[in-house]
Amino acid sequence: MKHKFPLLNVSYVLTASSRFLETLDNIVKGLNKAGFSDKDYKLADSTAVEPARPADPLQQLTLIPSLGVTQNQPESDEDITSDIDVSRISVSDDYPEVESVSEIENTAIEQNEAFEKAVSEMESSGIPVLPNEIQKLVKRYTIKEVFKDEVEKVNLPQFYLKVPSNDLFSSGLEELPLEKENLLEGFALSKADTNIAFDTITSELYKVDLDETKKEHTPTFVRLDGIVKESVMTFLLDPARKESRIKNFTRRIMDLIGNMYPIADKEIEKYINRILEDFTDEQFSAFANNEYTYKDKIKQKITALSESYAEQKFKDFLDTDKVFIKSSYSLPKSISPGDTAKDITKSLYEKEGKMNGFEEQVINEIGNMSNIAFWSRNIDRKGFRINGFINHYPDFIIQTKSGKTVLLETKGDHLDAEQKNPIRRVLGK
Repeated sequence: MKHKFPLLNVSYVLTASSRFLETLDNIVKGLNKAGFSDKDYKLADSTAVEPARPADPLQQLTLIPSLGVTQNQPESDEDITSDIDVSRISVSDDYPEVESVSEIENTAIEQNEAFEKAVSEMESSGIPVLPNEIQKLVKRYTIKEVFKDEVEKVNLPQFYLKVPSNDLFSSGLEELPLEKENLLEGFALSKADTNIAFDTITSELYKVDLDETKKEHTPTFVRLDGIVKESVMTFLLDPARKESRIKNFTRRIMDLIGNMYPIADKEIEKYINRILEDFTDEQFSAFANNEYTYKDKIKQKITALSESYAEQKFKDFLDTDKVFIKSSYSLPKSISPGDTAKDITKSLYEKEGKMNGFEEQVINEIGNMSNIAFWSRNIDRKGFRINGFINHYPDFIIQTKSGKTVLLETKGDHLDAEQKNPIRRVLGK
């Protein structure tokens, strides 16, 4: 007897996003493009014979005794090599002599030293250490020859922190670049306030299903109302399932929020649990319908709490001289941007990283000034960063002929420039 088992899984997506209809439309287009219809099913034959299992590999092995005789053959004292003329056997000159263990060891040491030297040279030049095969695929652009001497003078300041040395033979302090995790040590999110203003919006449920009104039964999406919607919400908000409901909603929100390193997942989980523990059934209903809106609100709150804590910790570090400024960042000898920009005069590298039209216009005007030596597009998350209580990557690094370095942000007055530039605040400039 044969049965039809549809491969289409039924699932419901609850959201408050205004772009959700676009998402549904894209899902439907993808399914239609893949040719999905009501004809897509699998036949399962209940009378099918289970395929035979392969024999145990261990049972297929033939054990050969070390004396070169088969297991079933009786041992013999007869010398089977007695008729071989060994005087006619010689080693061909075409095969190299086998190296001794010491020779192999010396070769390995030489290769390791050569590798470490290459890595050291790449690190000193600011070039990421990549496997040889990957390096061949990555296009790199070096500093223009005319700027090589001048760029050596550029040494940008960053914040450093004095921490206990990791050296077992040293009991002193070492200086390391300030990182976000240094400023969030002791941050107890699970105990922070949970005052969040959740905005309510109209809730809607949609399903993606085959449209039987069309000849090919192609997928489409339809809004759910009435009994179906009430059934789904009743299941999700069953008062008897409150404990598991909190757990499931917490896990769902954590999945939507994603990684917020260096804040521990356990702290985020406890914080969300505290938010949900006092929710009424009506609030859970709104949460179920508007999970993306709630996720955004919770994530924004966590970010605001952590940044406020980090800023205060940063000020405390400054007051106690635990954090200080140190000139340490040198421009790399080469860069490998994913996309490149147009050629604009006085660019530091053979090719610069991609920029938008406004950025091109601004840097073109600057590049044509007579007092500018060179400029470079600072690559976000790869280039120079102002590592205060927030990490900020300025758009451009500009060097004047008088030897001054300018960090340029091109996004306009709508940004809080005072907050974005803690180095300037510390220096009082």
